[in-house]
Amino acid sequence: MNLVYPLIAMMFLTIYLYVKNYLDNRKATKNKEIKYNYFKAYKGEVPEYVAVSRQTLKNQFELPLLFYVTLLFMYVSGYNISTQINWHVIFAWLFVLSRYLHCYIRLTSNHIPSRAKSFQFGLIVLVLWWIYFLFNYHF
Repeated sequence: MNLVYPLIAMMFLTIYLYVKNYLDNRKATKNKEIKYNYFKAYKGEVPEYVAVSRQTLKNQFELPLLFYVTLLFMYVSGYNISTQINWHVIFAWLFVLSRYLHCYIRLTSNHIPSRAKSFQFGLIVLVLWWIYFLFNYHF
């Protein structure tokens, strides 16, 4: 199933963000920019790079959940994706691209209008994917 590759790409992105978040937290703790007690409830003042890293990781468990649900539903329902132009794979890769772009923007310039556009693009891709899926699914 070609949909495994976008799934793997999303998992790599999430793992990368976990590692980055850990390293950022470790750096901030080592440099005494945050106190160890911060991690009890994640409350208190933190450097911006720590807050951005944490929020970027948290974002991977918001909109991407709909991506995972889509793939899981297709797999569980035994949905046949064999078409001449595999739109499901195209939609999946477009969504993954939007998430990589969103994370890149957030972790670099954090330019809000650009970040919002990448988020909106991913959301539109998911909506169009579900519409396509529902119109081509045989209930």
